[in-house]
Amino acid sequence: MQRPPRFPRRGRATLLVAGGLSWLALAGGCAGPEAIEPAVRHASPTERAEQLARRGDHAGSARAFEQAAAASDGDARASALISAAREWLLVPQVTEAVRVEAGLAALPGIEPRTPTGIARALTSADVALAANQPERALTSLRVLGDQPPAGTEAEVLLAKGRAQLALGRALEGVRTLTLRERYLPPAQVDDSRRLLWDLLRGAAARGANLGAPHGTEPLLAGWLDLARIAAQGRGNPHAESAQLADWLKRYPSHPANGPLVADVQNDATQPQQLPARIALLLPLSGRLSDAGEALRDGFLAAYYQQDEASRPSLKIYDVATDADTVYRRAVADGAAFVVGPLGKENVQAVARVADGSVPTLALNMLPDADPTPPRFYQYALAPEDEARQVAARLLAEGRRTGVALVPSGEWGARVLAAFNAELVTGGGTIVASRSYASGTTDFSEPLVALLGFEASQRRYRAVSAVAGPLVFTPRRRGDLQFVFLAGQPVQGRQLRSALKFQYAGDLPTYSISAIFDPNPIGNQDLDGVAFTDMPWMIADDPATNELRAAVQRLWPASGRTRSRLFAMGFDAWRLVAALREARGPIIEPLPGMSGRLTVDAAGRVRRGLDWAMIGGNGQLRPLPPPATDL
Repeated sequence: MQRPPRFPRRGRATLLVAGGLSWLALAGGCAGPEAIEPAVRHASPTERAEQLARRGDHAGSARAFEQAAAASDGDARASALISAAREWLLVPQVTEAVRVEAGLAALPGIEPRTPTGIARALTSADVALAANQPERALTSLRVLGDQPPAGTEAEVLLAKGRAQLALGRALEGVRTLTLRERYLPPAQVDDSRRLLWDLLRGAAARGANLGAPHGTEPLLAGWLDLARIAAQGRGNPHAESAQLADWLKRYPSHPANGPLVADVQNDATQPQQLPARIALLLPLSGRLSDAGEALRDGFLAAYYQQDEASRPSLKIYDVATDADTVYRRAVADGAAFVVGPLGKENVQAVARVADGSVPTLALNMLPDADPTPPRFYQYALAPEDEARQVAARLLAEGRRTGVALVPSGEWGARVLAAFNAELVTGGGTIVASRSYASGTTDFSEPLVALLGFEASQRRYRAVSAVAGPLVFTPRRRGDLQFVFLAGQPVQGRQLRSALKFQYAGDLPTYSISAIFDPNPIGNQDLDGVAFTDMPWMIADDPATNELRAAVQRLWPASGRTRSRLFAMGFDAWRLVAALREARGPIIEPLPGMSGRLTVDAAGRVRRGLDWAMIGGNGQLRPLPPPATDL
């Protein structure tokens, strides 16, 4: 009988596969398509697989291991499938690894804590991580019990910690990975801490909760605080040095205090490659002047945080009309980077004359059918993006069937279309949707239709006609798992109250940022609504709070500190340096006040947002990001 596979040694080098970090140590460089030597051709499938693996032909090795599995049973079959899945991950071919792992998981009669059972659990977890299914990875590891089998502790804890961090459970992940150090030789501890830091920073970039509850032991709190400082520093680098100095005072003996802290300090002091002259094109008169002023103030708040010695020249142009003319003038004045304009028609006008000689960050989106000039980037607070993220969260939580209620008109139609497209793509369904007029105060009729009470009422009338009057409690349809609600706080309050009245207050309700009023009084009666919004509006961390306080001192006008457009203007400044040198999509998120910013291949800025739930008295409770959040 073929013996179960040995656990491979895991070095620092790791493989990033489709959003999951594989723990498999990287093999040597891939070999080219060479003719298979006779000794390999005439070997058994297992021997051939091992030889191909040594030569770097991981796809060929995986296929040979699958052939070996087909000719075996029991532990030998499991062993070959385990090796095949691992080889597919090294190709990398995650889809093939998932296929093989499904066959591995279905094998009967393998005891969990035997060598083969342990190898199967670890391989299943690794494949799940590679497929961006961290919850499934934890399920695979659960069969090994709370205490990993002797000799496998480091392997199991590594997979578990990675899954926890992928789920955004930063405190649990750090606790698991620091515990792992007890089972490592001293020579591997530094590499383990570096890996912990890399994984933690990745979780922070995806929006993991880095808060440390009161009483958290200093070792764990120090890791979380350092990751928070590093993440926030990328969005507001000028506050980072002071926060690092404070961290060093609070954690002088922390194991991260050394090369890892030096890396963070290096990042904080890296000079930004800024253009010599920037033109800011905004509507400072006319119907969009309020929006233009908020964007200008946010941009200037970030601009004046820049060291004066390295601060580029800035000229602001009022663009109420004739955007193409103003754009040409800005370029003729020597602008090396243009930010703006804002209005859709103005963005289209500028896109028609932009030739790519000067990078341009428009503050709105072009229609999908319009051609995009070279080096022309588009940045907007699009409600469609928020709706897609709500759908993604529902799918990640396993909520696939629900109803939607949106305002009538073009805005509501766009939001509903984006939400439905994302939901359907992931296998979900909106079983019913309704729109409502902006002045609606009575939502009982659309909700009765949405929640499927008509069938219950028809049954009641039919039975009453035969049996006489009965005590009647209407029942909604039983397959609903969520309500998606788009609208302003005033409609949200009325709708939420109506849901409770219609015996549906327990149905999970999700919304986008428009539902949230920064004034807790405005959020009363919205308890239980989960929504997505930018960090500027709902984050509660020192860097964001410090900036809000500074903004309040400089611009004390009512509501200014909470303006989403102010945050967008602040981040527009941060994007200038990132986009100036960009030669393609920006995949690593840039933490900003308006979200975690990436740039796709079409030059569109995408925002990863934070999550919160409205609790009693309108107070917010932060929610962790979904496992699929980027």
